[in-house]
Amino acid sequence: MEAKFLASALSFLSIFLAIYAQSLDKLVPNYDNIEHKMKFYDIKFPLVLSCNVKDETPGVLIWKKNNTAVTEVPSLKGRFKIIAAENRFIIDKTDVHDDGLYSCEYNGESQNITVIARVMVRVPSNTAVVEGEKMSVTCTVVGTDPQLSWTFGNVTLTNATDRFVLKADDNNVQNAILTLDNVTLDDRGEYKCIGRNAANDYGDNSTAPASDFTNVRVKGKFAAVWPFLGICAEVLILCIIILIYEKRRNKSELEESDTDPQEH
Repeated sequence: MEAKFLASALSFLSIFLAIYAQSLDKLVPNYDNIEHKMKFYDIKFPLVLSCNVKDETPGVLIWKKNNTAVTEVPSLKGRFKIIAAENRFIIDKTDVHDDGLYSCEYNGESQNITVIARVMVRVPSNTAVVEGEKMSVTCTVVGTDPQLSWTFGNVTLTNATDRFVLKADDNNVQNAILTLDNVTLDDRGEYKCIGRNAANDYGDNSTAPASDFTNVRVKGKFAAVWPFLGICAEVLILCIIILIYEKRRNKSELEESDTDPQEH
């Protein structure tokens, strides 16, 4: 109990000191997390950075990304605007590559802003697999340094969970691929991919991790055989009907020929 109280007190003290230090700075960015100097954004939505200048000395506010003036960054060309009167830097429609280390500089003073893209995940809505075969589901993810996990029902899946194996994808995102060998009918259900990053760890507590689920359907081993047998049965019945019809028609024709008057 005392340990928890001490940890909470230290956390509050660090935040207080960060706020106090910021009040003394000549440049004050609009951080989402002051202590870690972070700003978060949603991909495809605007990113707005502002820097309050407390220095009354005439000067020009300069914006940089990864120590390069934003006007010289190829990926930002034609995609941003600077509102000098409001000390703002704006990207109206962001992409995943707009994250990174930004800074505002004024008369030799500078402040860094670590910009982080919130995580987005996507999995197929449905996954079909035949009993006894291998299941593989890939969680596609974008965002800054994503961390992925999987759940099945109320169980969090790991490499130590029964027959499940979690692997990295081609982008080296850990746990992006969920595999399961020798699938059984009991493996049917909802599998959820959950993604989080620093935006969840250091952002507003109301920011829930990104998630998406796939509904896994397991077909029996002989599921594909039954439709085939059904078709065979239909063909057999049709052949029998045709055969019976032909026999009756031939018999009718024979009887008619026997009753015809003989020519003299």
